[in-house]
Amino acid sequence: YIFGKNKSRNRKGESEKMAMTAPVRLDGGQKKKTSISFVIGSNYTLKTVPRPLDKRIKLRQVPAHTLAVKSFSGPPPKDERVVRERQRLESVLAKEGISVKDDDTTLVAGYHDPFLTPNVLRRNEVAVYVNY
Repeated sequence: YIFGKNKSRNRKGESEKMAMTAPVRLDGGQKKKTSISFVIGSNYTLKTVPRPLDKRIKLRQVPAHTLAVKSFSGPPPKDERVVRERQRLESVLAKEGISVKDDDTTLVAGYHDPFLTPNVLRRNEVAVYVNY
C-alpha cells in the first residue's frame, strides 16, 4: 500500500508512493487475529489519503487511548519474547495500581527496518491498554 499499490485522490487516480512511518504496529491477542498497522503521515487525512487497491487493507482513524509501554532492543520479537515483556510490564503496573483495560490485547511496535538495522540498534515496544 505505502509503496504505491493505491489510488491517489489528488492525482486523478494515479498511484502514490508514501513515506514510511514509524512505528509499524502489530495488534493481536490470544483470542483474535493479528493485524498490522502503519501510522499515516500528518500530511494526510482520511479524506486525502490514497485508497488501497487491496480489499484487505482498511483505512481507519484510531480513537484516543492510553497505553503502558515497555521498550526493549533486539530483533523483531517472537511470541515468547512478547509474552515475557508483557509480563514484566504488567508486574510494574500492578505495583503502581494501574489496571490493564483489555486482558487479551498486546500491541507490539517496531521502529526500524527489520532488514537493514542491526538488531542491537533496533527498538521494539510491547504495550497494553490501561485504565488511567
